[in-house]
Amino acid sequence: MKFNQLLLLSSSLALSFAKPSGESCWSEKFNIPCCKSTTSVERSTYNGDFGKENGQWCGLGESKRPIEDVPPEAPIPRDIDSLRDPAAECDISDSITGDSLAKEAPFRFGVGLNGIDINNYTPSSKKMMELIKYQFNSMTYSNGMKSLKIMDEEGSRKNIAEGREEVAVDFSGIIDGLEFAKKNGIHIRGHVLVWHKQTPDWFFRKDFDTEKEYADVETIFVRLESYMKAYFDFLNFNYPGVVDVFDVVNEAIEVREGKFDNSTGWYTRTESLEGDDNIWNTLVGPSYVVRAFRIARKYALPTTKLVYNDVDTFMTKPHDKTQAVIDLMNILRAEDLVDALGMESYIDQDLVNVDAPEDYARAIERFTEAGLEIQITEFTIYNDDREDWLETQTKRYRDFFQVVIDHVKKGYDNISSFTVFGLQDGYRFYDNDTQKTRLFDHDLQKKPNYYAIMEILKQYNAELAGEEVSDDDNVVEVESGVVEEEENSDSEEETQ
Repeated sequence: MKFNQLLLLSSSLALSFAKPSGESCWSEKFNIPCCKSTTSVERSTYNGDFGKENGQWCGLGESKRPIEDVPPEAPIPRDIDSLRDPAAECDISDSITGDSLAKEAPFRFGVGLNGIDINNYTPSSKKMMELIKYQFNSMTYSNGMKSLKIMDEEGSRKNIAEGREEVAVDFSGIIDGLEFAKKNGIHIRGHVLVWHKQTPDWFFRKDFDTEKEYADVETIFVRLESYMKAYFDFLNFNYPGVVDVFDVVNEAIEVREGKFDNSTGWYTRTESLEGDDNIWNTLVGPSYVVRAFRIARKYALPTTKLVYNDVDTFMTKPHDKTQAVIDLMNILRAEDLVDALGMESYIDQDLVNVDAPEDYARAIERFTEAGLEIQITEFTIYNDDREDWLETQTKRYRDFFQVVIDHVKKGYDNISSFTVFGLQDGYRFYDNDTQKTRLFDHDLQKKPNYYAIMEILKQYNAELAGEEVSDDDNVVEVESGVVEEEENSDSEEETQ
């Protein structure tokens, strides 16, 4: 049963009408052709109206964008050859020849770009990016595109001094990755616009001043709209089609006792696992989720998928988070505000947060039954210090990825991407990184968990082609042992 045949629960949009575009085509600058025959407006945005022909978006009428509203130009990227590459000594010849995850997978296969600032973001390494170019066709900045890194405090205070309640932005930190993606035909998942973590405190304060009290609700939303508009303007005009997916809101649901408010009907998070306040919910209430999506839809191109992203979406205890996610997604879909669910997949090695791969499979089935497109994000199998950690890790990667492929084998096409959240163990930009959950080791060599995934993909493609794969071709050897560990400067998603 194909995803596009599933019954959608969202209400249909009321259609308005406009004349097809004339000789000039305002939407071509966004890599969207103008409509040739249709007059139905399927989506109205800040930049103009859009219709659909043969299932593809097309521009209608004339642009609605004010002439005086000039979009920002892109900063000049750095010369990557002039940067110090901590992976320069790595021989990646085996990793950039032969098998490719992107080529074998039936969906986009993505990777997280680690780092906490421009000096150690993954695109600063020529070797790492060469490997990514060969193995992956999607990338996600684990930190670089979050508000903490994009919002410019000094510029915002200058705006206040000039009487403008607008958030200033600085995209210089991510320009290298955007340019690389644009030149090499790689897509980027934008991550993330609204989250209760990694949003600067000054954003919520009067006059953007941390010494002052919190601003009122409407002022906060005026600022949020100015921020999202600047963000989408920058991407729409400089990199149309590159960042064609964006996580709008992150982790707004929580089902652990004492950390939610279920008066909303979808277990709204009130605080994080660590006990930190969900500042968005505290200051403006649970409506922040819907209002954020409304703003994003207003400024995003129709070709940009808007995503709600959350962690542990497969949990059913102590309350059913899977159902809570479905309930929230239905609220958003009722206004045509969301296109896909981001299914964060952090799996404990001992399956503490999920009983078995079968439970993970059941969550995917339930999301599919609800008519949702799924993007599997931040896929990570955690490990501990046991001697057989690599064997156990490889088994977990194999078991859970098999669940994903088995879903595809059933004929469903609603899983559109799969992202592992990091490239290499012992990230070379850090002096003391102990992370060892990735598909490539400290020297950028393929690990057994890479081969386990590739084995599944090859078997899947062989079955599609009616071929047989011998057992010898499917052997994944795992050597027990401990990889040299360094002190990890990462802590979950926040500093990866």
